[in-house]
Amino acid sequence: MLRDIPRLTKEMLQTDADKKEEATEAAKKLYELCDVGHKSNREPMVASGKYDVLNPLIQCLTHQNNDEKLHFVCLALNNLSIPHDNKRVMVLERGSRRLIGNLCKIIASGKKDSYLGCIILMNLSYFEPADAIIGQFSPKTTLRGPKLTPLENPDSLLRILQELTAHAARGTADFRWAFGLLANLSRNIENALLIGITGIPRMAIENISLSKEDASEWKTNSLEDFSLYLLLHLAEASKNGLHATLDVVEPIMNRDSGIQGLKATMICAFLELPWERFPDYGVIAAGAVSELMGNTFERTGKKRVYNDNDFQLRTAVSAFASLANAAYKADQGNKSVAHTKVVALPTSVAMLFQIINSIALHWGEDDGDETFETYHWDIKAGDLAVGAVMSLLPALLEAEKPPRESMATQVACAELSKVFVFFSKKTSSIAIKARAAEVAEKLTESASGSALPLLEASYDLWRVSSKR
Repeated sequence: MLRDIPRLTKEMLQTDADKKEEATEAAKKLYELCDVGHKSNREPMVASGKYDVLNPLIQCLTHQNNDEKLHFVCLALNNLSIPHDNKRVMVLERGSRRLIGNLCKIIASGKKDSYLGCIILMNLSYFEPADAIIGQFSPKTTLRGPKLTPLENPDSLLRILQELTAHAARGTADFRWAFGLLANLSRNIENALLIGITGIPRMAIENISLSKEDASEWKTNSLEDFSLYLLLHLAEASKNGLHATLDVVEPIMNRDSGIQGLKATMICAFLELPWERFPDYGVIAAGAVSELMGNTFERTGKKRVYNDNDFQLRTAVSAFASLANAAYKADQGNKSVAHTKVVALPTSVAMLFQIINSIALHWGEDDGDETFETYHWDIKAGDLAVGAVMSLLPALLEAEKPPRESMATQVACAELSKVFVFFSKKTSSIAIKARAAEVAEKLTESASGSALPLLEASYDLWRVSSKR
């Protein structure tokens, strides 16, 4: 019962040799209060603020010579770190640095529970404001010394994970869950840039190239699955250090039609694979990434492929924008819009309009509140969507032949021009302000010209989806 928590935490904190069994038993009972059969206790134990559970558990992470108690402490923290409201408390409130720091020590210790330290931090990293806090954790090496950056500090989480992945056996739980944690943390662009200049990307590439299973057989949370997610986020942030990545991911893109193939396709887009090397001249890639973009915007998954929270909206839009740019470049050599039209399907373009308009409407309305909504309506996703439209503009503004006047085109150009002007006032990127303004200007110029069938169709779909 929860009323036993004060007694159990007091007993658990005992470190005398003759109290070892009693302390271990208390830790076990505390774990059982929040195990799978008692999920309803998890939030009351932490987020409610009624019980002082976290501080004793954090303190017990540093207790020596009682590995059995440590095991139950880690199991309890693992379960308590699952509910969303608990994550917020554990990362943003008092004691969070001690929790992260002590978990770093557990991971660095090489004990059998090191993997649980990775899993706990991975659980917490699903709360997106936690990504930077955890990923860039760097404790002071001395009480009065300056704080070192994560790459300067051997005791930072990043350096601990680098050391672990460099020396742990590839088949161990420590090694696998370290990559799971890295894959989650790399969703944050700053974290990804830091990870990208360590030796970790090379290990991720090796994990995939040394796999003896076909990508279609890789299970969720497998080492290969984690490694491909990590490479995806690193490729989105920067191409540095990923020169050999295409050699291992391009074959996956060509062979697998599931989530691994989708991730490989996005990596190839980020790393600027030439358009002609995408299967079926980009038709498959454009369709798969467009579908992901729509599903991510709507916060739905795809049955037996991915869940609603496997990808960020920003990442999906960024991959689509990269494909649009690759198609645009291919058309420049041919002086046509044939490749761009493969990407500029009305459903895809309508989704770009929807994303741009919705983000402009929602951005900043939470007034700095660190919520899931704030991260979903990421202005960066809107910036990328504007870039994608810019790449697709030649196809969208291709006039019907023979030319004819169209009231529908005039309305579409006028309404969409307003959307891009509105977005230009919301973004802080000077380059995107200029692009959005340029798109608006070209739409205004095209309003008095011939009918634009592709733009009309895209506009109509956007209006229907907006009303729905």
